[in-house]
Parts: sequence; structure tokens; C-alpha cells
Amino acid sequence: MKKFCLFICVAALCAVSCSKASQPVEDPDKWVNDESQRVPVQFASRTQVETKAIKDGRIDGITMNGLDVGVIAVAKKQSDGTPVTWSSTLDGSILIDNTKVTTSEAGDIAFSPAVYYPFGNVYAYSFYSYYPYTNAAREAAANVDGVYSITYDLGNTDILWANSEATDYDGLKGFNAKYCRAVRQAGEQNNYFPKLQYHHLLTAIVFKVQGKDATIGTYDLNVTGVRILNTSTKATLKVADSQGQSGVLTGNEDGGSIGFDNLNVPVTTDASNACTILAMPASSYSAQISFDKGGASSVLNIANADGEFKAGFIYYFTVKVNNPEDVTIIATGLDEWQPGTTPGEGEVE
Repeated sequence: MKKFCLFICVAALCAVSCSKASQPVEDPDKWVNDESQRVPVQFASRTQVETKAIKDGRIDGITMNGLDVGVIAVAKKQSDGTPVTWSSTLDGSILIDNTKVTTSEAGDIAFSPAVYYPFGNVYAYSFYSYYPYTNAAREAAANVDGVYSITYDLGNTDILWANSEATDYDGLKGFNAKYCRAVRQAGEQNNYFPKLQYHHLLTAIVFKVQGKDATIGTYDLNVTGVRILNTSTKATLKVADSQGQSGVLTGNEDGGSIGFDNLNVPVTTDASNACTILAMPASSYSAQISFDKGGASSVLNIANADGEFKAGFIYYFTVKVNNPEDVTIIATGLDEWQPGTTPGEGEVE
């Protein structure tokens, strides 16, 4: 009798196991043709995060992978096209309230767990994103009076911003569930799903150090610090502004200095990269170079380097060292610093 009972139990377990194995996998795209399903927020297959990031004054990597970005989605119009001003008091007008997302190895953005558009399609939403997600005080962007903003320390922070504004497809107002379902049914998601194209909001200045000739070796010189003078030390980014000023970065104009004080770059006849400083765009920069000469330190200020230094560009400054008391900056060139390009030294037309 006991053997018979054991056989029955084993058979029952096998039946349960086989039943589980034969269960069909839930179709993640069921929402495309089933209007009873929630529509997930998805971006185009590539969110255009392919750009070199600058971390701690160094250009690092080719693709912005593994970076924590903030994503915000707010209503810009109703589904009939009527403009709407989103706010924390207007129910449903904030779809994504500053969610942190870590970019994938390919630079893609995907929510985990998934975020869904609401049923009803009352609003068409716009998307905004920024990097870094937190500042030096570990604060993320906060919504105050209809403006998501964040303040950063400048010098070695690569500030990025992206947006994808509410748009239309075949008479439908998007981005919302009805819009995305129609776009997906037409196979046009790569063209009409939201896309985040990131832009650098600061100017990047690469400082190179080079001795005038072979005699520089007799001075036993190392560059220990490079700073930009008379510039903003902080900047505030309006990530998403209900009044339409989104993506604006404003320096505090305190006339301070930013840069690095922990370098150890020997001065030789060959040009060596000392550091990359990220600053507010300006028409001129002045700098301060710190040296160590056989254990003795010295600091020299360098006159202005004039020009039009724009956001999203890398400029190359060569610090020419004739002797410990004679240092000049030579602007050697610039390259466009845009998503998908590899910065390198050179002249532009």
C-alpha cells in the first residue's frame, strides 16, 4: 500500500512539472494589437547616447554605457492637440517623475520595471533626460514651481541633456498609448517612437603641456595643477520647464576657478595631455598652472586665450613651457564634440 501511494505522488509531481514546462511564454508585444493591454514606454531602438563622456577630467570610453541618467515625461498637449501646462497638481500630467535609468552597453535606455502610458490617452507627453543624475551633494533634479532643475559643480562634470517633444503621426497626437500602438502596427517605431539625442552643454578644454626644447629636461619640472580663472564654479540646468525654457544651463558667474590640483605630469619636449576641464562657454579663458620643481612648488597665471568657445566643442590648448618662469598658452585647434564622433586634435575650417 505504501509503494502504491509513493507511485501516485511521483506521478502527480511529474504531471505538475510537465504542465509548467508546457505553459506558453507571455507575448511581450501583446499590447500592439490588444487594446486591453497596457502600452509600455519604449524608445526608438537607439536613443543616440553614442558619445564620449568625460569623467574626472579624462575622456573615457566610446559609448555612454553604464551611466545613470534621469528621465522625465510630462504632458505638453491634450490628445486633441490643445496645449496644456503640466504641473504636480494636474492629475496625470506628469507621467515619469524623474526616474533614474542606467544606460545599457549599447547606450540604450529601458525601464525596469516597465513604465506604461495611461489608458484614456488624455495627454501627449514629452520626454526630457539629463546626466549626471545626481550632483556632488547627491541631489537629483527636483520639481519646484513647474521646473525640474539641478545645480552642478563645474570643472570635471560632463553635463548632458536630451529631449523628445510630443509629436504627431497620421493624425494622432503623441506620445501616448494610442499613438504608440498605431506607430508599432505600421512598423515605424524607429522613426516615430521617442528618441533621446544627448547634447553636451559645456565647453571642453584639453590642456597639453610641452617644453620648448630639449633643455627643458634640466629643470626637473612637473605640472601639478591646471585651473581656469574668473569663471563660473557652478551651473544650474533646467531639465524640464513648464514655461518652455527646458535645456537651459546657467552659470552662477561668481568669478571663481575650476580645474585640478592633483596632477603629476612631467614637462618634456613631447606634448602630454595634462587634463580636460569642462567650463561654461565663453569668449575667453585665463588659466593658472602649478608646477613642482625638484620639490619646490610655483604657480603662474597665464593671459587670456581669446576666441568663441562654444558648448559641445573640445578645444586644445598647448601650455608651452620655455622655463619655469615663462609659460604661454597656444590654441592648437578644436574638434566638434558631438554624439558618435571621436574627438581628436586638428584644425577646423
